[in-house]
Amino acid sequence: MAKKEEKEQTQTMNTDPFGNVQTDEQAFPGDFSDEGINFDTDFNLDDEYKPTPLAPKGNYFGTTSGLKWDASNNCLIWDVTLSDENDGVMSDGLTPIAGQVFNYRNWFPKAGDEKEMSARGRQTKRQAKINMIKDFADKMKIDMSTPKAIVDAINNAEWIGIPVIVSVSIDQYQGRFRNTVDRMVAREG
Repeated sequence: MAKKEEKEQTQTMNTDPFGNVQTDEQAFPGDFSDEGINFDTDFNLDDEYKPTPLAPKGNYFGTTSGLKWDASNNCLIWDVTLSDENDGVMSDGLTPIAGQVFNYRNWFPKAGDEKEMSARGRQTKRQAKINMIKDFADKMKIDMSTPKAIVDAINNAEWIGIPVIVSVSIDQYQGRFRNTVDRMVAREG
């Protein structure tokens, strides 16, 4: 009798990808018959998948078009919209480069950075970040001297609409290719 109960119990238990035991009701909630799940469109991943088009490596004219603070990474994310002065198309041969939006990040010091050395071991992470921000601010001709100056400029939208030149490259992250902005400077004129 005990073997029969054990067999019934193992038939109704499943494990999730983390090895946690779940009953059939926990593992498969809801009705998964043809009538139970309703997609509002049909698709076929094998036929429809297209890699995201990429801009060729190079320098492009653009304008700063947005700023976001990423608190989890302690960085400021700049949106840069490429201008109509940029001719050409992206890697798909169709998508125009003009109008594309790319991101640039400023990494700010956080608590503990003064105790860790940078990747090259020449200075602390804090000092490396401070130096990068100073270089960036000088090239952009903006005041990033203190957190208050940065917050005020963001709140007053002072850094939106700055004409810039961005250096775009292609890198690989988690098996996928993507564009990254390596450098951004204020455009003369």
